[in-house]
Amino acid sequence: MENSHNHIRLTSAEIGHLWSSFLFETSVHHMFRYFLVHVDDPDVARFVEQCLHTSKRHVHRYMDIFKKESFPVPRGITSEDINTKAPRLFSDVFYLHYIDGMAKFALNGFALAVAEVSRKDVREVFHLHIDALQEITEMGKRLLLEKGLYSRPPYITTPEQVDFVESGHFFAGFTLDKRPLTVFEMNQLFQNVRSNSLGKALLKGFMQVTDDKKLCAYFEKGKSLANKYVTMFSTILLKEDCNVPSTYASEVLDSSISPFSNRFMLNHVTHLIAYGTANYGLSMALSPRKDLALMYLKVIGEVMTFAGDGAKLLIKHGWMEQPPTKSDPKNCKD
Repeated sequence: MENSHNHIRLTSAEIGHLWSSFLFETSVHHMFRYFLVHVDDPDVARFVEQCLHTSKRHVHRYMDIFKKESFPVPRGITSEDINTKAPRLFSDVFYLHYIDGMAKFALNGFALAVAEVSRKDVREVFHLHIDALQEITEMGKRLLLEKGLYSRPPYITTPEQVDFVESGHFFAGFTLDKRPLTVFEMNQLFQNVRSNSLGKALLKGFMQVTDDKKLCAYFEKGKSLANKYVTMFSTILLKEDCNVPSTYASEVLDSSISPFSNRFMLNHVTHLIAYGTANYGLSMALSPRKDLALMYLKVIGEVMTFAGDGAKLLIKHGWMEQPPTKSDPKNCKD
């Protein structure tokens, strides 16, 4: 039983969730700082300001735990990585969709953290962050709906009865008479179109402003992959008369002056790749139709190769923070 008189060390799960959440939170926090300088719609401005204050509180809570444990505070993204005086790169519409996407990623991460951490103060931190993000998500969805910017996932006709799978044909996907999509498969395709559309727009903006040719080529490759997946997933949905989400490429403005350091942009892309890969794994698990499962398996392989190329660039520039590791007993003194 936990006792305030007995100090309980952080477990690997707690360190891992605190460490990765800190890195992600510092990225979005400084992105919000930049958004707030360049926003027109008063409703969006109030929303971004709330997101900025929320992310600041989260960052400080992580830092408090690290300092209490005498644990090195990760560098993450700092004010040096953001130039708020740079011209505007994204529209207000992009801001709303970006925050909606990042809140989804963060909620999934925090929910996993709550399930895996055990120390009371760490659990309380992630519970507080989930509560705050639920408020952010509610406010963001309301704004998207009010402004006519929210694409609802596909509808289906309400079933008349409970059905059971009667043959292995349910899992087949390479015949002309393949079964219709389940609601799970439909939703995963829809959500993956949405996330890739957001990634494509973000990478388009990063391509415009980076001064590093290798990074520009890397971002261009990512943009091409995202476009490929948007087309692939949308085609499957459209063949079954399902609606697809809007794309956001037109929400990237023409500026070529970078608001972000190259370190920030490359790190942010690698964070999103990690979340995207996890989503594809979930999509594969929720897609019993074999053609869809194999499609996601191929996509994961391509994305992992792309992630590896990004990791090489991070290491080359000295920008990849190493996650905490177990001490190597071979390094112990005799």
